[in-house]
Amino acid sequence: MTAAFAFAPGLVLRVAGQPAAIAQLRREYGPCEVAQEPASASLEVVFGSPAAWKGPPPEAVAARGSHKTVSWRVTLGNPADAPLRAWVSTGGWPAGFARSLVQGYVVEPLLSVAAARAGHVLLPAAGIVADDGLLVIIGRSRAGKSTIAARALANGRRVIGDDQVLVDAAGSWRPFPRRLRFYPDLVTAAPAAWNRLGRRTRAVLRGRRLVAAATRGFVRPSLAVPPAELGGRWEPDPLPAARIALVERRAGATSLVVASADPECAVAWAREVLAEQRSRLAVIGGAAWAPALRAVADDEAARLRRAFEDVPVISVVVPAGWSAPEGVSRTAVALGLERAL
Repeated sequence: MTAAFAFAPGLVLRVAGQPAAIAQLRREYGPCEVAQEPASASLEVVFGSPAAWKGPPPEAVAARGSHKTVSWRVTLGNPADAPLRAWVSTGGWPAGFARSLVQGYVVEPLLSVAAARAGHVLLPAAGIVADDGLLVIIGRSRAGKSTIAARALANGRRVIGDDQVLVDAAGSWRPFPRRLRFYPDLVTAAPAAWNRLGRRTRAVLRGRRLVAAATRGFVRPSLAVPPAELGGRWEPDPLPAARIALVERRAGATSLVVASADPECAVAWAREVLAEQRSRLAVIGGAAWAPALRAVADDEAARLRRAFEDVPVISVVVPAGWSAPEGVSRTAVALGLERAL
């Protein structure tokens, strides 16, 4: 069983092997699935180890990982290969959670490497169409990007990505077709979005709140939700950026601070979040992959400098001690996405 997804010109992911893994990625990347098998791919990932699929070569880099109740084994091919290749097997329960972690820790970081080689940057950012055009929010995990995107969708705004977007050196920003990740605190952090969710989705999130409480936070996976459930539509056309916001939750800060920044600050911040996104990939690849990852980072920086040129940049520092509802609400107002109450 195979499937292929074309995200941008020259950027194609081909997956093979375990049907459950392919079905899960179809739910994630469905709008970009291509009906006909492409002649070539940028990245090939095989899930499971069925005899029908050729295994990794002896010199491939292998590593194991685990998180709470799940585990995985990842084998990477040569970073000089075209296409890039990876072999993945998972264990533990729930199986979908294991595959979701592999998606975030391995598949999408590898896709970002393939994107750089195809002339793009797969950037950890949210893209929301504000009143003055596309607002790009660059921030680390837990910066509130997904919740702000959920609030924007509930308010009828177009969102091209809540955690990943594609950009090229010409400044064309493309949507990335990934499901939104929500936690039970969405009910307080984005009440309008919560009210738009389907009854079953809200019931699942309530159930996960109970599980998290019963396990004292040990079991606390996010729930993947299609943007369509909040009124989002897949619109593949690229957009230019009107503004770029660098959002950081900072320990020790006592108030929200908005300041102007320059494109070089945006490039430096983007490099940091990209390195963080690929941190586990760097550990898995080790010395064999280190030069390739450095070269990719340098290429991305040069491409981002051109993409960010002449685009206004601001930095937004949010106190890490604020609750999610307060932090997200005040950030959305500071970004011009909502009005202060």
